Amino acid sequence: MLFAFGCSYDAPEEEGIDYYKTVNIADSLGLNNGEATVFLLPAPLQVVTALKLHEVPYSALLISDIEEHKGNDVEYKNALNLGINTIDMGYATVNGDLQLGLSYSQNVKALMEELGITSAVTGNMIERIEANGTNQDSLSKIILEAYGASHAFFQSNQREGMGLLILTGCFIEGLYLTSSADQLSSNSQVQSLLGIHKEYLENLLLLIGFYNHNEEVSTLIDDLKQLKDEFYSVDLAVNIEKGSAKLNSPVSEIKIASIRSKIIAIRNRIRA
Repeated sequence: MLFAFGCSYDAPEEEGIDYYKTVNIADSLGLNNGEATVFLLPAPLQVVTALKLHEVPYSALLISDIEEHKGNDVEYKNALNLGINTIDMGYATVNGDLQLGLSYSQNVKALMEELGITSAVTGNMIERIEANGTNQDSLSKIILEAYGASHAFFQSNQREGMGLLILTGCFIEGLYLTSSADQLSSNSQVQSLLGIHKEYLENLLLLIGFYNHNEEVSTLIDDLKQLKDEFYSVDLAVNIEKGSAKLNSPVSEIKIASIRSKIIAIRNRIRA
C-alpha cells in the first residue's frame, strides 16, 4: 500500500512516498476476535529504498563492521541477526556496493541455514546476486524472495514468533540507518521516515508480547520499551484507514542523537 508522508512544519507541506506493510496474523498469535488485526510494520527494503529515493548519501562505513557469521547457539539471536543482515545486504546492493552486498548475502544464507530455512531461494542466492549485480530490480527481488522464504518457513511450521524476530531485526537496522542518515536534521522526508518508526515500534512490541516470555526475549522487550520512551515526544499522527502519516513538528537534533544512541546499544547487544 502506498502512503504519503506529510510534514506540517514546512510551508507548503511536503509529501514523500513510501510503503506501509499491513500484516494480519492475529489468529496465529492468539488475539481474540474484535481486537486489532492490522498492524503497520516495516517492509523489508522500505528504509534503504527511501533513503536512496530522498538522495541521502550512501555510507558503507555504517555497515562496514561485518564479520563472517559463525552461528549462534541462541535461536532468537540468529533470527534478529538475519533481519539485520538482510537490511544491510539491501542497503549495500540498492546503492550499487555489490562486493559488500555479497558479503552480507553469505551471512544471510548462513543464518537461514542455521535456522533450518532451506529453499530454492537460498540455494542459489549468492550466484543470482553476482549475476544480477547491475540490475537493481532483480537484486531487490532476490532479497525480497529470501525474506519471504524465511517467513513462509516459520508460518508453515507454526513458529510465527521467529518471523517476528526477523522483522524486529529489520526494524532495528532500519532505524539505525535512518537515525544515522546524513541530512536527517534538515531533510523533512527523512525525518518523516524516522518518525514512522514510532508506530512500527509500538506494533512490534504488541506482537512480540504474544510470542515468548523467555528471559532473552524479555530483555529485548525491555530494551524496545526504553526505545519507545525515547520516541514519546516525537509528534506523529497516523491514519491507518487512509494509509497516511504526518509528522506535526520536527524532531530535534538532541532527540535524534538520543534515539540513535539507544538503537546502537540494542544493535550492538544483538550482534555481540
